[in-house]
Amino acid sequence: MPLAKATSGKTSKKGKTSSKGRALQFCVFGDSHIACVKHALDEDLLDLKDVTLEFWGAPGPQFRDLHFEGGRLMARSEVARDSLAKINPARVEGLGPEDFDGFLFIGCRLRASEFLLPLLGSLPGSSGYLSSAVRRLMLSRWLEGCRWYRAAREFAKLRPVFFSPAGFLNDGIVSEDEVARTINTEATEAERKAIWDRVALAMQQDNIHLIRQPEETVTRGGLTRAEFATTLGDQGDDSVHKNGAYGALILNQALQDLRRTQK
Repeated sequence: MPLAKATSGKTSKKGKTSSKGRALQFCVFGDSHIACVKHALDEDLLDLKDVTLEFWGAPGPQFRDLHFEGGRLMARSEVARDSLAKINPARVEGLGPEDFDGFLFIGCRLRASEFLLPLLGSLPGSSGYLSSAVRRLMLSRWLEGCRWYRAAREFAKLRPVFFSPAGFLNDGIVSEDEVARTINTEATEAERKAIWDRVALAMQQDNIHLIRQPEETVTRGGLTRAEFATTLGDQGDDSVHKNGAYGALILNQALQDLRRTQK
């Protein structure tokens, strides 16, 4: 899905100067999943009181050309720089932790389905049940295998960082054969919470705050409700991207948590 028309340094009509003399500077970083937050901004769904919001990142293959070098995220290719110029022309040269007061990393090739679904499908007493040791190893490999998670860890040494993995695939797009093969449709909220709690604890050790997929967006054990799927582009085969309502839930939660920590 191509990224929606980008906004650079756009502040919602709700954005105001804070009592400390200036608005909180906050950046949403990611791949094409930043589009859901951009949609939320365009639809005036965000609580941006005392916040100036910017975006930084690139969609599709260009995202792979973003690298953490010398303490900053940089674009290695002209194609990626062109994407950055459309999203945030004032910051084409790179993104560093000192540039903002806080960050949301969203998507960034860290996919909830890849980690949670195998665990939700591993039932006690079954022949393929995953032991605690295996689960810990899977979690470590899931996080460490994502170089943008490793970049988030570096940013978190200097600024508050929130991480929202890409949500479950969209219901109604994934074939029923794939659902039957890969998803425990009877998985419960409690079972998802137990896994998310382990992810949150692991991220906390890296000083990163997890923003888990909101339960109101989940259906059938491990899918995203259709009403939170993207409403732009070719919806017939887009099982991945989300809409503004989803983006608002994610960013508003991150900002709420950030404000709580600053009190």
